[in-house]
Amino acid sequence: MSYCLMFPGQGTQFPGMGKGLNLDDAIGPELLALMMNGPGGKLDRTINAQPAVLASSIALWDASDLPLPDIVMGHSLGEYTALVAAGAISLKDAISLVKSRASFMEEAQPRHTTGMAAVIGLPLNKVEEAILDADDVWVANINCRDQVVISGKLSSIDKTIPKLKSLGARRITQLKVSIASHCPLMEVAAAKLTDRLKSIDIKKPGCPVIFNTTARPEADPDKIRQLLARQLVAPVRWEACVKGVVFMGINEFIEIGPKSVLAPLVKKIAKDVNVKVKTLK
Repeated sequence: MSYCLMFPGQGTQFPGMGKGLNLDDAIGPELLALMMNGPGGKLDRTINAQPAVLASSIALWDASDLPLPDIVMGHSLGEYTALVAAGAISLKDAISLVKSRASFMEEAQPRHTTGMAAVIGLPLNKVEEAILDADDVWVANINCRDQVVISGKLSSIDKTIPKLKSLGARRITQLKVSIASHCPLMEVAAAKLTDRLKSIDIKKPGCPVIFNTTARPEADPDKIRQLLARQLVAPVRWEACVKGVVFMGINEFIEIGPKSVLAPLVKKIAKDVNVKVKTLK
């Protein structure tokens, strides 16, 4: 069976996401309680959501009985899950690392001042035109032809909305995240993550892992460390990642995670491929 395994990122968390899963002890009792019972507002905090999504995704992968994929990739946080599935990082180290990553990201900017928003119905060049003269707003995710996520200061994002709409955006939706990822506002967090990654044992992956910032596979542990840190300040090139996998001859994709968000994107990018999902909701 030739297929690409995909893992989603932050935003797929929900209260009850831990029920029925064999979760690793490394998540700790407090986070486990949040995953089981909420409240949703506390679970949505970056420092809780990121390890929760990673742990539940790996628990689903372990229970899937699927063979090792030909290629694995993840969206943003999902890149860490992909590395665990590929045997490059242990689950215990990944949870510890992601908790640090989330903490660095929350510390990078004052709470409730930054965020991310999905722009639906505009191609990348039109989104770039809309934010060209805006302060503190950047393209963060290039998900598919007509879905681009912007990241930055909330006040600046609000100012760009009228122009985005005037250029034809059908909908602009604020994401369920409490930080502005994949943009220069994360430079301090990226520097801290670079230091933290030095203490993490990373092995050569057991199968190719496609990375968000380059849309290419990488197997060298030192380069993987660089790419994980760079991901905090550079856009997630999801559309390019999917197209690259299809170019390699893969036409079967399977998404594993708490909720399905990647499968619809893949179908928009490559209409002729087969996409399956294994989720909790």
